[in-house]
Amino acid sequence: MTLAPFRAFIFDCDGVLVNSETLGLRSLQQALHEVGVERSLDSLARFSGRSHAETLAELEAESEVPLFAKGIAERMDECYIRLTELEGLQPCAGIPRLLLQLSACGIPFTLASSGPRRKVLFSLRAAGLALAFPRFVCGDDVARAKPAPDLYLSAATLLSVPPSACLAVEDAPNGVRAARAAGMQVVAVTNNFAASALAEADLILDSLLYLPLDFVRQDRSWLEGFPDWKELPFRRVR
Repeated sequence: MTLAPFRAFIFDCDGVLVNSETLGLRSLQQALHEVGVERSLDSLARFSGRSHAETLAELEAESEVPLFAKGIAERMDECYIRLTELEGLQPCAGIPRLLLQLSACGIPFTLASSGPRRKVLFSLRAAGLALAFPRFVCGDDVARAKPAPDLYLSAATLLSVPPSACLAVEDAPNGVRAARAAGMQVVAVTNNFAASALAEADLILDSLLYLPLDFVRQDRSWLEGFPDWKELPFRRVR
């Protein structure tokens, strides 16, 4: 499928920028276990892309355990940090190359994550990506997390680019729905979900290594029609 012209990228964090989706679910599972709530990782996968608050509110209603009162949100972050320190955290395949190319070409990008700022910052620093994202939008900044469009709309505002001119990159169904609701095109990567679960995306890839980047390296035609396209510093990036 061919993507329509776009002017900016907005990335999800967990499972797109950093290989952390499973670590996040394991930290939730461990925090729940500590207060006597047992859930399999498969059963928790439905919360991928959702905020701590929404996740715990639903689990609290299901389990009838006062998770907020027991400090589970904070405990989730503590478990995540410990797991990451023990096992390490790497950028997802294709991300360093893509960010370098976007930066070299002056194409704006940011991230939109349902996670709390503390966790997102920790992930970026652990994966060596913090300098690439001096500004971003997270779950602390909006009233509604994914699958609501709020995060993506706020990220587009941050970049001063209309939502319809942004390309979102996601790995979870909730994130795909959020970006679509914001009026954006969506590229989905099957890092954590099968392609069938990401069917609402405009383009589905097994890895961002396969994202067509001719528009970055050589082809400028996608910029025609935008007033400032001639000023962008295009050059080939190895």
